[in-house]
Amino acid sequence: MKPAAYSAIASSTIPFNQQTSVIRINNSLVGAVERKALAWLVRRVPARMTPDTLTAFGIVGAALTLVGYVLTAWSAGFLWLASLGLVFHWLGDSLDGNLARFRKIERPKYGYFLDQTIDVIGNLLICLGMGLSPYVRMDIALLALAGYHALSIYSLVKACVSGEFHISLVGWGPTEMRLLIILMNTTIFFFGAPEFVFAGLSMTWCDITVLLMAAGFFAAFVHLLASYAAELAREERRSYDEEPQGRRPRAI
Repeated sequence: MKPAAYSAIASSTIPFNQQTSVIRINNSLVGAVERKALAWLVRRVPARMTPDTLTAFGIVGAALTLVGYVLTAWSAGFLWLASLGLVFHWLGDSLDGNLARFRKIERPKYGYFLDQTIDVIGNLLICLGMGLSPYVRMDIALLALAGYHALSIYSLVKACVSGEFHISLVGWGPTEMRLLIILMNTTIFFFGAPEFVFAGLSMTWCDITVLLMAAGFFAAFVHLLASYAAELAREERRSYDEEPQGRRPRAI
């Protein structure tokens, strides 16, 4: 016979957002300018171009960034190719959903699922490229990727709980990340990235930059996690206190 506690857990239901789509919120630093640019571009996308084609185009852009970074071992000029790949990645990643909504051919579940999972591949290709270049250590590039994905997981889980999908967090989103990387590429091309030894490790100023980015990601993740968990706890405690005595759920 199963313990009572096990039965209570097995028979309990967990409230879950049943929406087929979520509210998209983008309060990033360049969000207003980006929305205007996307509104202009989406009206000029050729009819034969579909949202799925744009999603694939974004992955091609990420792969191009990887190739560009790898080729910088021979010439810093390939940094421009890496930056061009980031522009292509932005076009595909940002335009696919906007095009579907503009043409009124949305597939909320499919689109949300595909977009968020494909992003994992694109982010991995970009960070692998940075780590394979002469400018950023692979361990630091992957640490930044882990921090970025920690924030992405927070945003996706919060969307399930609240029905609000925050594309940007604390004013920072994917577009700002790409712009920062393009700025870093441009700075490397014009001023170089000489190596120095810090704490016994050979590093460049790019390593320090990406390491600070990773620290910022993890700090934001911890802050957002703690603050939203506390907010949910207060809301559910308030709801519990407002329930009539006979209808209050028993604690497990």
